[in-house]
Amino acid sequence: MAFPVRSAQTHAAIAGVATDFHVSVYADRVLVVITQNGKPGTLLSAQTERGAGGMGGTPGAFSTKVLMGKRDEYLHVYARRVGEMVAAKCSKPVLLSLCVQDDSPEVFKAVMTTLAAVAIW
Repeated sequence: MAFPVRSAQTHAAIAGVATDFHVSVYADRVLVVITQNGKPGTLLSAQTERGAGGMGGTPGAFSTKVLMGKRDEYLHVYARRVGEMVAAKCSKPVLLSLCVQDDSPEVFKAVMTTLAAVAIW
């Protein structure tokens, strides 16, 4: 992969809150930053599960893990969905930095829709 790293960013008002999106595609993973306060928030990883003994994992199965920060269930939902979005185009694992103020389904949909607009993976 050529240097510099491919990156894209955008801004949107989601539920009346300014939200920043940044995506960087590295040689070994995709970094996604979504923040509503300019801080990194919780750091999560998401990747496709691999079965043992050369057998493939369950189709669509993702492993998510909180690396640093809050351990709320809705954060795993975000990580899984972002992982699914990336896996539809490439096989790289995802490193997600997420800081959203509202865990409602409406905010989740708006975040995913806006993220899809900067999908460069």
